[in-house]
Amino acid sequence: MFSKKKETVLPMDTIIGEYTTFTGNIDSEGSVKILGKVEGDIKSSGEVYIEPTASIKGNVYGSNVYVSGTIAGNVFSKGILHLMAQSKLLGDIEVNSIVTDEGAIFHGNCKMIEVAEEEVAPSTYKRNRIKSKRNNIDSIDED
Repeated sequence: MFSKKKETVLPMDTIIGEYTTFTGNIDSEGSVKILGKVEGDIKSSGEVYIEPTASIKGNVYGSNVYVSGTIAGNVFSKGILHLMAQSKLLGDIEVNSIVTDEGAIFHGNCKMIEVAEEEVAPSTYKRNRIKSKRNNIDSIDED
């Protein structure tokens, strides 16, 4: 009679908590979410999420990288690098695609690379078109 709606939950393989300081390198086959402080490189075959409370001193490698916090280091992304409004990135980037929200700070050099589509993990974000009186605006929702 009642059907339960099944939710698709994408696994987050590695999470560094908000009140955690991790010193050393992180190497993950899956997705990584950072809420705390990392002093070292982050290498992920999946997506990397740098949350607003996060601070990274090191390089970040990921299929898609979403930044809301602070990175003092270089970023390498085979797919999308998305710098959210409150993000701060002090370092060079090597990316296939970049999205920068108003208010994001980026100080460094940018190198655009071409990567075969099958080498990039599909993004968990989706774009919605918002129509306003003046223009169309893209918004991003997290699945």
